[in-house]
Amino acid sequence: MWWWIKARRAHTLLPAALTVFALFALLVQDAVARLPSFLTGSDNPVVAMLLVPMPLCAALMMTLESRLTAAEDSATRRVRARDAGLTLTAVGAAALVGFVLGAALDSDTALAVGRNTAFLTGLMLCVRAAAGAPAVMAPVVWFLAVALFGFDRANHPYFWTVLPRDFGDPAAALAAAVALAAGLTAQLGLRPRTDSGS
Repeated sequence: MWWWIKARRAHTLLPAALTVFALFALLVQDAVARLPSFLTGSDNPVVAMLLVPMPLCAALMMTLESRLTAAEDSATRRVRARDAGLTLTAVGAAALVGFVLGAALDSDTALAVGRNTAFLTGLMLCVRAAAGAPAVMAPVVWFLAVALFGFDRANHPYFWTVLPRDFGDPAAALAAAVALAAGLTAQLGLRPRTDSGS
């Protein structure tokens, strides 16, 4: 087990990423950035908290891509199951941090950061099955799609956006659960694509 943790660099990367995650969430809280919309021609109010999961997603991808291919392809090691456990641990820790900060700061956006992390992680893992390491950009692309195309003229987020939806929104919670389940299924069932395309 220790060889797997060291190979993944999980003992250094993920604690550092969770620290950045917590500090970033604490600093931005409910700050709003006004970004242009391609659909309405006006500005969209985008909560900066939507960016908080990005460093954790990137660190998780870096951890998962730190592979010892020859050792991991052995049938005697359950690496994919350990990777799925690592993913769930990271998402669970993010949800816990969001819950604690949301309760302490009375912030619905902080409460939703766990759901958003689950959604973006699941999306990234689904893309990773086809694209490999470049899937680290999937959360960024989704955020840009939300910021540029995700709001109507009344500045309400569309149902598909997930990230800016209210904490208690059942459709967003369902989307996050489905995305994470699909990502974990891809992680458990598919061999990650490497640079050589194998």
